[in-house]
Amino acid sequence: MGFKAEGYLLGEKYRERLVSKVKDYEKAKATFAEEKAKFESDKKSEEWGREGLRGKSRAAEELLSKERAKWKEVCKKDNQRMYAARNKITDLEAQITTLTKKVEDAEAYKERVEAELQAQVSSRDKDLHARDVEIAKLKRRLREQTDKSESLKIDLQAERVKAATA
Repeated sequence: MGFKAEGYLLGEKYRERLVSKVKDYEKAKATFAEEKAKFESDKKSEEWGREGLRGKSRAAEELLSKERAKWKEVCKKDNQRMYAARNKITDLEAQITTLTKKVEDAEAYKERVEAELQAQVSSRDKDLHARDVEIAKLKRRLREQTDKSESLKIDLQAERVKAATA
């Protein structure tokens, strides 16, 4: 084996190494292309995900804003109802106070009137008793006068009979 044969063998080995390196390069290039495609896909997915999240965030913000507006409207209506109820309660308490005062005044008036009526009844009872006593006296005097008148009639008739017989 000479220098040529040796060179041929070295050239063959070099060529094989070079072919092996080219194959490795092609494999690495294919792997790189796949990874790059995957990276681009992931990058787009991530961008779309971010856009999706931004969209969801905007939608959530809009929903929150609408819900907040509804909540404020509900609170406003509740406040109006509560204010009206408080005013009604205040009015009713004032009416209760007024009616209680009227009831107390009516009861005091009733007690005064009852006392006056009782005094009048007592006074009338006394008057009636006094009149009953007076009527009894007058009846007694009437009987006495009637008896006296009867006695005088009898005496007068006796006198007439005496005068007629005499």
